[in-house]
Amino acid sequence: MLQELLLYVHIAAGFLALVSAFIAAITKTLNSAHKWHVYSGRVFFGGMITIFLTAVSISLITGNVFLLLVAIFSVYLALSGWSYAKNRRGTPQHLDWFRTFGMLTVSVVMASYGAYLLLSDETNGLTMLVFSGIGGALSINDLKTLYAGGVTGKERIRRHLTMMLAGSIATITAFIVVNFTFDPAFVLWLAPTVVITPVIVVWNIKIRRGVVPKGMPKNGV
Repeated sequence: MLQELLLYVHIAAGFLALVSAFIAAITKTLNSAHKWHVYSGRVFFGGMITIFLTAVSISLITGNVFLLLVAIFSVYLALSGWSYAKNRRGTPQHLDWFRTFGMLTVSVVMASYGAYLLLSDETNGLTMLVFSGIGGALSINDLKTLYAGGVTGKERIRRHLTMMLAGSIATITAFIVVNFTFDPAFVLWLAPTVVITPVIVVWNIKIRRGVVPKGMPKNGV
């Protein structure tokens, strides 16, 4: 009964996060849409936290290690995006250090588990290795930023958009995996990452060149 209830809440939160992520992505490109971008972003973050809490609970009940690790990876992305949005001064906070070192540690666990799955002829081990690489690279980059004293201005905006889009990838991935089947399974797990990552790269390049998305203040989000 508890597992079924958690699953319903998990699905509802996933749907909410998916819709709000779409709204946030659309409104950031529109003039005078800053408030809608902020509101939908908050809803997205709340949805991701709910997804994380329910996923951890379900994984502990069922012993699903894969789900647990993906849940931690996903909430790290959302938490990072939220942190970059809220911390306009850029001064590293205790939560920033915790999430960064936490993800760095978990990425090592993910790599080990991914290797174990591959040795067990489970192709989704590749998914875990890819997510481990992404989580490790992002957390190392975050760690360098924290030791440097944080980021502000357009660099903060760039980090915010990168993390939030990455979190959106996690939400889209969950939707696809639940509603579609394909063999091998890792194709569905990695497809959103392959498709959306180039978009993140393009936005990063534009922001570094000084092009801030419409509807977003030039000095913050």
